[in-house]
Amino acid sequence: MKTFFRLLMREFRQFSRNGVAVAVFLGGPVLFGLLVGYTYTNATVTDLPIAVVDLNGTALSGKVVDALADNPTVKLVTVFPDETAARRAFETGQFEAVVTIPGNFEEAIQQRRTPEVEVDLNMANILTANFVSRAVQTTLSTLNAGIEIEGSMKRGVPVLEARNQFQAFSINNTRYFNTSGNYGYYMLPGVTGAIIQQVFLLVLALAFSKEFEENTFGQLTEQTRWSGVVLLTKTLPYWIMGAGVWAFVLGVLFPLFRLPDVGSLPALLTLVAAFTLALTGLGILISILIPNQLRATEILMIVATPAFIISGYSWPTSQMPVLLQYIAQAIPLTHYLSALRNVFFLKAPLSVIQPQVQTLFLYGIVMLLLAWLTLWWKMRQYKLVTPPPSLVEQPG
Repeated sequence: MKTFFRLLMREFRQFSRNGVAVAVFLGGPVLFGLLVGYTYTNATVTDLPIAVVDLNGTALSGKVVDALADNPTVKLVTVFPDETAARRAFETGQFEAVVTIPGNFEEAIQQRRTPEVEVDLNMANILTANFVSRAVQTTLSTLNAGIEIEGSMKRGVPVLEARNQFQAFSINNTRYFNTSGNYGYYMLPGVTGAIIQQVFLLVLALAFSKEFEENTFGQLTEQTRWSGVVLLTKTLPYWIMGAGVWAFVLGVLFPLFRLPDVGSLPALLTLVAAFTLALTGLGILISILIPNQLRATEILMIVATPAFIISGYSWPTSQMPVLLQYIAQAIPLTHYLSALRNVFFLKAPLSVIQPQVQTLFLYGIVMLLLAWLTLWWKMRQYKLVTPPPSLVEQPG
């Protein structure tokens, strides 16, 4: 028993000496538990952006606009006088829904001809689409009942009978961008991006940390004094192998599960290149800064694990605390998934996703620049503490 307890206490001491392991094992559940809790802190989604196309412009259509504006789930951003501008904005993903009030709305109701209110839903995010659909449907149905009951009572219909005869107008919901509401179409592209980010970061974490830990970094400095050359030869293989990974995902995996074709292949390939550059920069920088394989991978695991949850792909970032929104913006996956949704579901061209692509390219360039400066400094320090071969005492 003494031996057992001695070994048991030794294991506790060994564990306590690894600061990262302690932080991950003991702090991870607390940190990620709080992160997930705060991500979904608003159990009910609010202020989802919608637009209204008011082709009628009467007091009655104004009541529809006011009723939608008063619903806390949605946020009425704009009232368009025509469909052209609204359609253009909807197709770029600016709104979760567009409600169109027909031109004969008030006249048709007065003549009891049941006009049709069109609701176009953005199904690129199934969760938000469901919230918007329910909010708009509830608002319009309530208003519908009120208009019909009020009209029936004016015509002398008894109150009880009027309440059972309401339908001043009909509501037609039309789904766009994943019209079938297929959850597999929605989740697979996003989860695949999260997996690729995690794989890239974990592999890149070993690029330099392995050299430092195994004392082979000197072999690099003996081959060349140019830190830029060392950095390029360390990153280029992962780009080449990464191209094969992306070719499998886009050319085999997506067609295998019958995912719809993307709208613009150049836009998708440019986005993938920007995303890969950003991941390369982040992974290589951590690998240079942390000269230990285990610690480097642990740190990048901490970055990659919650990335999908706070990326805004499944739960809107607007519903998260401000601090989490800033953290999400510091992770490449957030920008990639934001643009991917537009390219994949909305068939958007490169011009629409230009902000996210620029952010990813800038992110990657800055990270690689920091990595290059850090590597230059480490190579310089290594040469200062390592004597030239001519000064090393030869045996015999």
